[in-house]
Amino acid sequence: MKTSQVMTLLLAEALLYTGQNVAIAAGDAAAQLKQTNRATEHQMILRRRTSDDKQQLLPDEMLSDLRDTRLSIGQVKQQAVNLFLEATRAVVRPGESALHFSPTSISQEMLNEKKTYLAPRKDWLIFYINTLEPIIQLLTDDINDVDTNGRSVPPNIEAKINPLWKTWQADVRAINKSLDQLQELIGPDSGTNIPLAKTALAIYNKAVELEKVRYNAYELMSKEYVSMEQHKASGN
Repeated sequence: MKTSQVMTLLLAEALLYTGQNVAIAAGDAAAQLKQTNRATEHQMILRRRTSDDKQQLLPDEMLSDLRDTRLSIGQVKQQAVNLFLEATRAVVRPGESALHFSPTSISQEMLNEKKTYLAPRKDWLIFYINTLEPIIQLLTDDINDVDTNGRSVPPNIEAKINPLWKTWQADVRAINKSLDQLQELIGPDSGTNIPLAKTALAIYNKAVELEKVRYNAYELMSKEYVSMEQHKASGN
């Protein structure tokens, strides 16, 4: 598509190919490292289910992708929680209460910057980051693709979806920046607990925002498509 076309991706496609069924394959680690400059030993390659833009822009395809994108966002939130909990492990003393469940959400109130935490276990940090990386990389690639090539969307949807798309762009790029920060925090043997926890919390909060964008985009597009079908059926 030409760049003169609308520079907006109807959120269902740009939001994510990760919301679609994906084929997962082992990647060339060296090549991936050159592209991302991150210390990832093994990476997944998430491939688009289809490559035809017209197919992707069908209402059923877009709404299905928006529905499924919640799984990808949920994975980002979960790994952020895991990173936060790893960075805030405290020594357990005899007689202290056991945790009956692991938290599914995190907040600033859960972080005590004056408390002494156990050193984060690097193997777990790497595991959580490696789980996050291919998802965020794909989101970033989709954004760059839209900026470069553009997409054509129905005029009645474009104006309404644009604010959501801009928020999506900003949040994904913020998470990607936080991933770079996490990589720098893996190396040191001490003094990283608080920075790690704060960065994980930043990722979590952005993922929460992404979920709100996803939901609002789904509601908006679903209503618009129903309205378009009704208008078409009436012959107006």
